[in-house]
Amino acid sequence: MKNLIIGFVFSTIISLAAYKKNSLSESGAIAAAIMGGLMYFFGGFVATALLIGFFVSASLLTVLNKNKKKDVAKLNEKGGRRDVFQVFANGGVGLLFAALFYFTKNQLFLVGCAISFGEANADTWASEVGVLSKKLPVSILTGKALMKGMSGGVSILGTFAALAGSTFMAVVFAISHIIEYGYDKFVIFGFIAAMVLGFFGAIIDSVLGASIQAQYYCEEENIITEQSLHNGKPNKLIKGFSFFNNDMINLSSNIISSIMIFFFI
Repeated sequence: MKNLIIGFVFSTIISLAAYKKNSLSESGAIAAAIMGGLMYFFGGFVATALLIGFFVSASLLTVLNKNKKKDVAKLNEKGGRRDVFQVFANGGVGLLFAALFYFTKNQLFLVGCAISFGEANADTWASEVGVLSKKLPVSILTGKALMKGMSGGVSILGTFAALAGSTFMAVVFAISHIIEYGYDKFVIFGFIAAMVLGFFGAIIDSVLGASIQAQYYCEEENIITEQSLHNGKPNKLIKGFSFFNNDMINLSSNIISSIMIFFFI
């Protein structure tokens, strides 16, 4: 109970600060506070460090060259403030693995948590940095040029950013694991798994984004967008499935990459 209270207190403080900085919406702040408390209770220092590492780095990159991203905002389903759905789409799988670790004490589940956040961070870094590329991205499936910000598009800059994002979380895992448990076989294994499978998950995210993610045509703006509504009016679905919005794609790719850990259990 003590760890649960400590986790909720610190996560609430961080969530309130993020809310005031416009990194989280009201629902996102509440969800993040709950998730942070449970993450510390179930996964201890390692899982909490992964959550904080992801959230802080993702928030900093979101405000990077924000003026250059204004046009991209018209295409994306949601803005820079993360809501409850985005919080759980990016952190829900990691929380599940932290809970599995708590009940089994199998450290491979902590590695699964690291992979989950490695994927979420790789995808976020690719999105936030990739749109700053001077060249247009191309579809990962067809190779055709796409508008910046459209799901399924890849660029050299974005690809390197994805690898850097998963590597960053791998470093966070390795350092936090050594601090809490000392150096053991899980350090190197977890580092490689988080880096490689996290990056792999970002690639899967692009494939899903290019194939089944919902895209709409907005007559008022005369653009293709991920937004289902514009000024309260429904846009026309022209590609993919309405169920697979950006949050569902993020969750799906996160699950696919993270469950790879079960091959080692």
